[in-house]
Order: sequence, then C-alpha cells, then structure tokens
Amino acid sequence: DLSGNKELLDRYLVAFFASRTAPPEALDLAKRWAHEIAQTDKIVISGFHSPIERTVLDILLANGCSVVVALGRSLYRKIPTHLQAAYDSNRVLFVSFRITHVHHSPTLKPVIGLPPTSPRKLSSPHSTTQANSRHYIIA
Repeated sequence: DLSGNKELLDRYLVAFFASRTAPPEALDLAKRWAHEIAQTDKIVISGFHSPIERTVLDILLANGCSVVVALGRSLYRKIPTHLQAAYDSNRVLFVSFRITHVHHSPTLKPVIGLPPTSPRKLSSPHSTTQANSRHYIIA
C-alpha cells in the first residue's frame, strides 16, 4: 500500500539502513552522508527506525529532501507530527508491505507475499531475491 507522493518511486532511490546498536562513530559518518546526499536529487528510502536512521531523516527533511518511508506495518491512520509538513508538501511516500502469506521452512527464511497455492524455492537460504520482485524475505 502507498500513501503520499507516488512519483518519488520514479526517481533515483538510495536505501539507507543502520543498526540500532551501531558504534558511536557510525553516527558521525551517517550525518556527513546525509548532508552530502541532501545536496543531490536522490531519494532516500529507509524504515527510519534506528536512532541513526532517525537522525538521517531529520537532516534530510531539514534540507528539503524527499524520502520514502518503508513501514513494516500497515499505513499510518494519522501522519506522525514530525513528518506532517513534508507529507503536506509532497516530499514523503509511505510504503507498507502487508503480509499476504507466510511460508515456513526449516531451511528457508519466511517468505512474504507468496500465494499459498504456488510456493517457490529460493536458490540459496540467504538469497534476498525472488522471481517476482514483489516478494520479500524477512529475518
């Protein structure tokens, strides 16, 4: 499901992920990266959950950048206050990946989005791609 400026998906997207337990020096690197990316026309996509990801989000929004927020849940019923102004000015897209089917296997990570009548196998238990790119692997 999508909410916000869907045209952001047609732009050049750069994914940003940071661990919740990243070392302190990672914050400085992330801040510098965010300021550099803010000077480009690239769109950052992230969950913006970890402290470093939230710091990057704040820098991007303060510099007038657009972002794609990948939610691991359903879409917001009410836009979070810190994102409302950017959302109102068409600088945010929320993407929600809903679970339609979960296939469990002792050797594979759960696969989301596969129809229950057509299970598919991954080429590797650590693969993150599927024949259909709409399918995602979760840890």
